[in-house]
Amino acid sequence: MNRHDYFIGSMKAKAHYNREWMLRAMTTVIGEITGAPKPWSLRHTDKAVEVYVPNGNNGFGWEVLEDTKPFQIPFIYHDDCGPLRAGDVENLKVDLPDNNTWGDLIFNSRVLVYSLGDRYPYQQGPIEIKKIAKVVCDKMINDVSEAEEDPAQIYVKHYKRLGRSIGDLCGYEIFIPSMTELSLQPPPDNKELRDRLFKEHEGQLDDPVIQAKIQDIMIKNYMEMIKGNPAEGFLLKAKSFKTAIKRMFLIHGPEGGFEEGGRATLIPNSLLEGLDVNYYPEMVNSLRAGSFFRGALTALAGEDVDLMNRVFQNAKIVPDFCGTEEQFIQPVTERRIGRHFLIGEKIVQITEENIGEYKGRIYPMYSPAYCKTPNGDMCAICAGAKIAAFPDSLGSMIGDIPSVMMARMMASAHAKALQTTDLDVENFLR
Repeated sequence: MNRHDYFIGSMKAKAHYNREWMLRAMTTVIGEITGAPKPWSLRHTDKAVEVYVPNGNNGFGWEVLEDTKPFQIPFIYHDDCGPLRAGDVENLKVDLPDNNTWGDLIFNSRVLVYSLGDRYPYQQGPIEIKKIAKVVCDKMINDVSEAEEDPAQIYVKHYKRLGRSIGDLCGYEIFIPSMTELSLQPPPDNKELRDRLFKEHEGQLDDPVIQAKIQDIMIKNYMEMIKGNPAEGFLLKAKSFKTAIKRMFLIHGPEGGFEEGGRATLIPNSLLEGLDVNYYPEMVNSLRAGSFFRGALTALAGEDVDLMNRVFQNAKIVPDFCGTEEQFIQPVTERRIGRHFLIGEKIVQITEENIGEYKGRIYPMYSPAYCKTPNGDMCAICAGAKIAAFPDSLGSMIGDIPSVMMARMMASAHAKALQTTDLDVENFLR
């Protein structure tokens, strides 16, 4: 039997709900099956991988599983499983010719179909659980009796099943990507590339913009090396590349010590190449600065929290527009639903209903930063509908601002990437 037919058949028979099947199919469990074999079971013999499948006589029998080798993993979650047909999984309504994996099949069947049936469409990886959970939360309503249920509606019970099924799948470490041998080494041309970049920018190596440019090129070279490698699923965050990987395998990078905002010394050797004693003072100063700012910035952040809470504890939202003529130039996105912007002389509120008309476009947008309401209060137009819905709770809502400030200040005491960004000249000059 070929692997694709066996896997699809196993899923339709719900064999993958059984922990033993999961471990035998997607790891190297090779122990003998005890007792009578269950339908769709899998075992390793000295010569082949065998599966217990329907034999055409209303019974089951052992067959060799094609394209597999004994004592090797039969199905690796990130490997290509080939084209899929509509109906291979209950929530798959169209044919998918490519970019399909065994892991996607398991996730859709064991998580989405189990918890939501065919209410949520088939998902191809990489899959973001937060996005799925948000859609489910936005659409779900209170449970009703089975007789009253709408087969297309999502209910609270489905959300609970989603949580349980995701938690169950997390219990299988076989789906957790990790570093690979390839990702634990620099690109073969890393040193040559670094030397060439240093030569090209000779005399500019203390310029932060040049330092960021050199690092970005070297990180991109590393990412190209591991493109398509399983480690890509482990190194999801930009910080992984721009701090840990960069320093470990590519280039140590700039060290500024206590000179905040000043020019830092660019240290060439990666940690893999060993510490360069010629830069020992800069590295020691950086360690001392990290220790100091860890405490100092925490204290400053805490002070900001108290200050903001005191400033806004008696502030409130007033319904009348303050009349400000200042706005920020901002693009319309889902995050700005409830905010107000100008089209000509008309004030428009972004809503769920009209965002499709304006999304991606750039408009002058009202902001609390430019509100002219006296006595520390804020008008509903500058605040936006979400905040204005709770006019007497501005003091507690404003707590999000110092919380973000604290997180940023605390994060700045840890390893961070040197980056450049585009300058919005119009807003900057204001």
